[in-house]
Amino acid sequence: MLSDSLRRKTNPHHSSLQSIIDASASGCWVCHRLLAYISRKIDVDDAPGGISSLIKSSTWHLCRQPYQKSWRLTFRFGDDNDYFHSFTVISRDEYGGPDTNHASIAGDSTMSDAALAQASKWYRECLLKHTTCNTSLVSKRLMPTRLLRIDEGEKYVRLVVTKEDIVQDSHFSTLSHCWGNSNVLKLTISNLESFKAGISLERLPKTFIEAIFVARKLSIPYIWIDSLCIIQDSDDDWQTESVSMEDVYGNSILNVMATASKNSHEGLSRPRDPRMLEICPAIQSRWEDAENDLFYLFNEEIWSERLYSGPLLKRGWVLQECVLSPRSLHFCDGELLWECREMASCETYPAGLPEACEQENFKIRPLSSSDLYERMYLIDGAQKTMEGIAYDRWVRWITLYSKTYLTRDSDKLAAVSALAKCTRAVFDDVYVAGLWRSIFAEQLVWRGLSTSRPKHYRAPTWSWTSVDGPFLTSSIRPNTKYHIEIDEVRVTPVSSVDDTGSISDGYFRAWGLLICDTLVNDQRYGKYPLLAGKDKHTNIITYLDAPGDLCRDRVIVLPILTNSDGPDHEDNWFHALLVQERAMSPNGFYTRIGYAYVVNDYVEYKLGLDHPQSLSKLKFPGNHGGSNSQSNKSTQDGGGADFDVELDESVYLEGSLGSFVVY
Repeated sequence: MLSDSLRRKTNPHHSSLQSIIDASASGCWVCHRLLAYISRKIDVDDAPGGISSLIKSSTWHLCRQPYQKSWRLTFRFGDDNDYFHSFTVISRDEYGGPDTNHASIAGDSTMSDAALAQASKWYRECLLKHTTCNTSLVSKRLMPTRLLRIDEGEKYVRLVVTKEDIVQDSHFSTLSHCWGNSNVLKLTISNLESFKAGISLERLPKTFIEAIFVARKLSIPYIWIDSLCIIQDSDDDWQTESVSMEDVYGNSILNVMATASKNSHEGLSRPRDPRMLEICPAIQSRWEDAENDLFYLFNEEIWSERLYSGPLLKRGWVLQECVLSPRSLHFCDGELLWECREMASCETYPAGLPEACEQENFKIRPLSSSDLYERMYLIDGAQKTMEGIAYDRWVRWITLYSKTYLTRDSDKLAAVSALAKCTRAVFDDVYVAGLWRSIFAEQLVWRGLSTSRPKHYRAPTWSWTSVDGPFLTSSIRPNTKYHIEIDEVRVTPVSSVDDTGSISDGYFRAWGLLICDTLVNDQRYGKYPLLAGKDKHTNIITYLDAPGDLCRDRVIVLPILTNSDGPDHEDNWFHALLVQERAMSPNGFYTRIGYAYVVNDYVEYKLGLDHPQSLSKLKFPGNHGGSNSQSNKSTQDGGGADFDVELDESVYLEGSLGSFVVY
């Protein structure tokens, strides 16, 4: 064990950048990675005197990680310690035996013989041994409308229409890639017939050629590439194909991902330093006050660094491509990553990532209470229902999705429609503009992080799909207390055949408490205005969805729910929406402008301690998610200003319980 005295110390490491360079050249595993980190993080243009002018020395510090049997070893650089890089340290007793080192045969490219041999090994073992990966989780076993036929040794590929051609083998791969701004060959109405005759590989961009090469290496006879299998100048074809992504990626045998490439001409292959694939040798402890033991070092962020440093996973459409495909082969900077429903691996750790390395598997998978992946979703020792786990998985997906970008912001709902279909298949629920009817209240309380609204209408203001940018929302909690009752939720799908895609309008009607207040600015809280209606000792910060939404300082606070983990664990704060009167509408019609997390006694303070609608009495036992009996009908008819919304204004009164509508 390492003593407390050691953990409190900051220790000298190297006195100069040149010293780190020399240690790296001498074979030091740590210094080689620190040097790579420095090269990656520091722009030469930011250091007129050279990088050595910024990195004059380095220090190290070791601390125990909370609630874990490991330590964090952090190295800091620069005069002000502006740069730092950390490793996880685990003793031999806790970790066990070392992994086999494969760096000596890795090759200097991610398309080397050794790299592709490892990819083939992952692929074959998954096909032979992984039951979960070989179980179809999509609703139908369908072939894509079109595929590219790959014949061994040929210098061309051929577009086949699966309903017309006899497809000898149903196995096909897919390609996820960034289009970029570069011009690439596309399928159009005019070249459809010529593509059926054959497409010379010389006409294809490098990424396509290398993806076809990988598929051939793995003996996969077909590949699906969006720009070559969807007619790009046909809106009708795009509408038809875009709603079938669940079938395309869910039925593919492998998704090849150009994770490091920003356009289709950069290719899959990347040069690399094989030393970066070395695992850390066992380190004999020489630390003061430490037991004489062997330790292993890990880069716990190796997975996220490889995946998210590249441009591909920043594309909105790619999330569902990665989630739905049973297997993904990532071509990253530095090494290949393998991701299937049962395993996550990289060339550094080909048998699977150690527990010391952080990794979240977003693959769609069967729900099981015994599944190791789901065990983190335990609350007070009680296993959540399968529906609760599925909802939480949806929350994780859309939270990640909110950090991506779309070339066309109108695709916001379409780009996750396949994930919505998969989630809906788990249980009988209704999907409304990115939210689920049975937990509608919980999913109303998302909080935008520097979000903005698009120029054109995309979704009701209460939906996270109405904004661009990342947001936060809570997972499902037991014993939640609701302060709103949802009477009705309606949206109008644009498509008559897909109710998970784009919508033209929508609203919800509810019964709850509306509290008038004013927003005030305080320099101490920067861009976050405060609610004025609270005693001077407590400040309630609000989070506006988009600065342009606020057309006046007067707002309405709408309590939604209070989280509780049990009778003795009720939260002292409640989640609320901020709404304003809808323009050109009668009383009781609102639009959402933001979110607030409000202390419970705010209601009593605003309305009076003896007010009959105090928060403690404002609890609705049921229908916080809306009526499922009307769900299917309500998502198909009416919408927006054209909806015939009935609202009895005699029961509507701000500062009291009443009926209202939010668009």
